[in-house]
Amino acid sequence: MSKKEIKETEEKKEKIITKYDRKVQRRKEQKEKEEREKRASMITGIVIVVALVCLVASFPIRTYLTVNGTFVEVAGEKVSRVEFDYNYNLVKNQYVAQNGYMLSYFGLDPSRDLSTQMYTETLTWQDFFEELAAENLVNNKALKLQAGKAGFTYDTAQEYAEYEKAMKDAASEAGVSLKEYVKQLYGPYATMSRLEGIVKETMVIGAYYDAMEEERRPSGEEIQAYYDENMDSYDSVDYRVVTVNAELPTEPTDLADPVEDETPAEGEGETEGAEGEEAPYEPSEAEIAAAMEEAKEEADKELKTVSREGELNENVKRSDASSLLRDWLFQEGRKAGDTTVIEDSTNHRYYVLAFEKRYLDQTPTANARVITTQEDNGQAILDEWAAGAATEESFGELADKYNPTSGVEGGLYKGLVYDNMAQELTEWVFDSARAQGDTAVITVPLGETQTTYVMYYVGVNEPEWYLNIENTLLIEAMNNYMEEISADCKVEDPKGNLNYLAVRAAEEAARQESQDAEGESQAADGEGSQDSQSGQDSEGGQQTEEDNTEDSEESQ
Repeated sequence: MSKKEIKETEEKKEKIITKYDRKVQRRKEQKEKEEREKRASMITGIVIVVALVCLVASFPIRTYLTVNGTFVEVAGEKVSRVEFDYNYNLVKNQYVAQNGYMLSYFGLDPSRDLSTQMYTETLTWQDFFEELAAENLVNNKALKLQAGKAGFTYDTAQEYAEYEKAMKDAASEAGVSLKEYVKQLYGPYATMSRLEGIVKETMVIGAYYDAMEEERRPSGEEIQAYYDENMDSYDSVDYRVVTVNAELPTEPTDLADPVEDETPAEGEGETEGAEGEEAPYEPSEAEIAAAMEEAKEEADKELKTVSREGELNENVKRSDASSLLRDWLFQEGRKAGDTTVIEDSTNHRYYVLAFEKRYLDQTPTANARVITTQEDNGQAILDEWAAGAATEESFGELADKYNPTSGVEGGLYKGLVYDNMAQELTEWVFDSARAQGDTAVITVPLGETQTTYVMYYVGVNEPEWYLNIENTLLIEAMNNYMEEISADCKVEDPKGNLNYLAVRAAEEAARQESQDAEGESQAADGEGSQDSQSGQDSEGGQQTEEDNTEDSEESQ
């Protein structure tokens, strides 16, 4: 055997696999398989653990994004969900507090989901309050921009400290924690720390608004000029009146309308009023006219004595006078001693009037700080004030503490008038001996309940007419100012969080479509009218030519 053959035979022997070799190989493969499965199991476990960690971690992340992310943009500034909720709840709570028992007439139940209650056919109450909140934000951001441009600064330290104290006191009085109270008041994401910057910014904006208001407060000359142009709205008149009612018949007379058949039809009974009583007789027009004629004769007689014996009506404004009487009473040139008879055909009567005088009521109004309570703690509140600094400012602080949702800062009511309060309050406020700093606890019964007023007298103020005109001019000036600075401040809602924007956009599109259709209709009507006129002109022209031909033939 050659060396080559010997070598090949040896190589073949080396390649022979025994049963033992196969057993070893299977063990090796099984071990490798187990190691692979172990590694796979470890990797899967790590992935699951990481996924669980990410899921748990996502809760604070999502809260963070909600709190600090952009909910909407106003005037180019990003507004978080917390800030929007703050404004939303401010306007909602104020609306609910102002309207009180009227809410049920509006179809609003604040305890239920507002997104399921309709404000209009297209807007829910939630949409309505979100729109108000957005408008509030537009005004605030516009004022913030102006304050920044003007370099306006305001130290909020003291005011914010008072706000914190008021919140803690209110939470304690409500019997809940401060954390829970803040959420109830301003939304689920609200906390004192998250609200701090928002509240302080609002305080700066409020201070800037007050400064702008003072700059635009009308002068005495402007108020007088406005009065001179609108004196009918502010003057008062004194007059006497006698009312003469027509004596309408309660049963048919000779002037009654003829009755064709007095027998009730089968199955019908006589006309009856409430509880089976016979309905009152309705006089005929002739009977009414006769009764009114007799009343007129009586009224004419009363003209002689009305100036002495008529019922006196004093300090009557045009807006308070009967619509039948006001034009005569406030007619230019009306003078003392003038009399007249005015018919009231609707109520079948005559008014006999005697004019006495027209004037501008200069009676001063009053300012007072007021704390209201339905509990039997009025004297305790006053004692608490007396035990402290016992100043007007400290009384205002107590007013904010005990009436935190009244909307009247420091409980200060300005321009109180004589006939717009309960008698008990009027008698105390307008007592001639009243002096600045006087206090009192006054309980006013109201049906089966009662309200207690803790009063602090501040002093006299300008007459009612003066304050009304000042307020009218100031509101007009500030409205113009706010419209001017907020004209370019828009609400951007890229995430579609505010449904009212979509509703308003759809309404505007429908309105525009309606206007376009109306314009096209008017244009079509105009073209039709022109075509008709053109045809008439053409026919008229032809007729004229024929007439001219006939005239020419006759001439020949």
